[in-house]
Amino acid sequence: MKTTGLWRRTGWAMVCVLALSVSIQAIAATFIPYPGKRPVTLVRLDAPDRVVVTFNTDATGFFRTLVIKLPGIVVARDTPQSDDCEREAAQKALPFAQGFLESAKEIYVEDMRMENSADDEAVSLILTDKGSLSSALIKEGLARPASIDPDTPWCK
Repeated sequence: MKTTGLWRRTGWAMVCVLALSVSIQAIAATFIPYPGKRPVTLVRLDAPDRVVVTFNTDATGFFRTLVIKLPGIVVARDTPQSDDCEREAAQKALPFAQGFLESAKEIYVEDMRMENSADDEAVSLILTDKGSLSSALIKEGLARPASIDPDTPWCK
């Protein structure tokens, strides 16, 4: 079957649009509007891995409040599918995270990743003078790396 010039041009245009949209999505997934390590103030915890903070965006004194999602971990959940160990860990996770952050002298985020700077959510580690919140949750058995097979039991 012979293709027409119009079909060739539209086909190439579609390929270019698709390639551009994939490139834009890749860029958006790694957008860091606030680079570096920034001190933050704890507002509240929505969940052990969802921390609401406020911070100074720059030297002008403009403050923002964002929900920070911890990357790369899975926190224990209390669901009907959860085993007893996961349920027990889930009940301890929020109070542990709250105590960990409230007892910290300093709290930071580093290289917050966002889809765009207008979002109310970002992905970042929560760092303190006592260490990383993610590491502390994992060490206590209240979370685990996201790379672990989800079917792996929480009890050892």
